[in-house]
Amino acid sequence: MYKWPQGRLIRVIALLVVLVVAGDLAWTGSYAQFSTYFGADGGGNVRQLVLGIVFTVLALGVLIGGIAAAGFVAKSADFLIEVEQEMVRVTWPTGPDLVRSTIVIAVMIIVLGIGIFAVDWVNLHLLEYLLQNKS
Repeated sequence: MYKWPQGRLIRVIALLVVLVVAGDLAWTGSYAQFSTYFGADGGGNVRQLVLGIVFTVLALGVLIGGIAAAGFVAKSADFLIEVEQEMVRVTWPTGPDLVRSTIVIAVMIIVLGIGIFAVDWVNLHLLEYLLQNKS
């Protein structure tokens, strides 16, 4: 593969993400459908199970094939190498900065939620008033 050792970390992470997504698709897609459709009469919707497994295998094959094919293209390998190099240079926030940012975001969510609730409440009562007077 093109420059394999330099971009190994990003490629391994990408492969692990693909495996997690495929596993999730298999669990929530085919197994959940099988357990949902497995009725009290002892019969299940096996067709749904087979379709879920087929689509999960196809999705996994396409994703792994795409990542493997990207490893042989110089541009994509260079991009992954640059991403890995850039992640080393990232300045991560300190603990107090992270707490302060989280508090600001939480307060803004509460303020926006109250604002949206107030506008919705006013619109609801205005609509009720207009509909009562129209009748």
